[in-house]
Amino acid sequence: MAERINRIGADKYTIKVNADGDIVLDVGDGGKVTVSGNLDVLGETTSIGSSTLVVDDKTIVINNNDPGGDAGITDLLDGYNRGAGIIIERGPDAFEARLFYDEDLDSIRAGATPVNEGAFVFKLGNGNLSGIHTTSIFTDTNEDLYLLGTGTGVVTVVGTTDYEKQVWPYTGSAITVNPSADDGLQPPIDDDALVNAKGLKDYIRDYNLYNFQTKILDGELSVTSVEALDQESGAGTSRVEVTVDGAVIGTFYETRFEVDNLRFSGQTITNNGINQDIILTGSGTGRVQVDGWQNFTIEADPAAAPSEGVTIYSKTLADGGTGLFFYNEDGTNDEFVSRNKALLYSIIF
Repeated sequence: MAERINRIGADKYTIKVNADGDIVLDVGDGGKVTVSGNLDVLGETTSIGSSTLVVDDKTIVINNNDPGGDAGITDLLDGYNRGAGIIIERGPDAFEARLFYDEDLDSIRAGATPVNEGAFVFKLGNGNLSGIHTTSIFTDTNEDLYLLGTGTGVVTVVGTTDYEKQVWPYTGSAITVNPSADDGLQPPIDDDALVNAKGLKDYIRDYNLYNFQTKILDGELSVTSVEALDQESGAGTSRVEVTVDGAVIGTFYETRFEVDNLRFSGQTITNNGINQDIILTGSGTGRVQVDGWQNFTIEADPAAAPSEGVTIYSKTLADGGTGLFFYNEDGTNDEFVSRNKALLYSIIF
C-alpha cells in the first residue's frame, strides 16, 4: 500500500471552511483515521456513529470543569436539580436509561444520621426508578449495609419460589421436626439468611408445637409469676407455682393443689401444718351451711378442752347410744344421748 506524507513546518495548521460547512475525512468502509496526539473537540456536541466503541483509558471524566466546589455538581439536568451521568438510548419507543449521580440524595455511613452528600441513581427517562441486577453488594471494611426507603416502603423478596423454604428445611407446609434440637426443629439451611414474614410466622407456629412456655412473669421488685417446674430439668417434683410479690402462695402438683397451708387432694382438704385447725367462717352474721350428710370418723378423746365453744367428735358407742361426744370449754366431756336412751332413762329415773 502506497503511503504519502506531507510535512508542514509551521507550528499550527488550520483547515477552515465557510460558516456551517462540513469537513469530511472519507477513508471508505475499511479505512481508519488516526490521531497520534491529543484530540480536543470544542463544539457543544460530539456524535460517534460507530456500532462499537473501544476505549483503552481506565477512566472517563464527565462534567469536566464544573465550578461546583464543596457544593458538588452545579449543572441542571433533566429531572434533577444537581446531577451528572450517562444516558443510554433504547430506541424510539422506549424511555432512555440513565445512570446519574444526584447531589440531592441522602447517604448513611456507620449508623449516622443520613447526610445529604449525593448518591448514584438508576432511572428511566420517564422518571421511574430502574432495577439493578447483580449477585452481591460489597461494603467497605467494617461498614454496615443500610437499605433506605421513604414513606411506607418495606424490604421484601419477590420472584422466588417459597422463599422461607430456602431458609429452613420443610416437610409439607411445616418446618421439619428434629427432636434432638434445642427447639425441636431442623436448623436453618443458612444461619446468615434473612428471614421473611412467612418464615417467621411458620417458625413461631412450629416452635410452639414442641416447646411450651414455663413462666408468666410480671413485676421487677415485687415479682408476680406463674411458673412450671419440671422434674426432668432438676427442679424436684414436677409442679406449677403461683408467686405473688415474691412469695409462693399456691402450688399445683400432679394429684393435689396447695394454697397457703391448705392441701386439696381428691376429696380431702387438710392443713399442711402440724396440729393445725381448718376454720370455716361465715361473713358477718352469715352461717356455715353444709348441704349433705356429715360423717364423723372415730377419734380419740381430745387432749384438752377447747378454749371456747364445744368440740364435737365420734368414738366407740357408749351408754348414750349415739357414739357422738362433746367436750366443752367448761371441761364437760360426755356423749349425746339418743331419743330411745333418753326415754328409757326418764322411765328408770
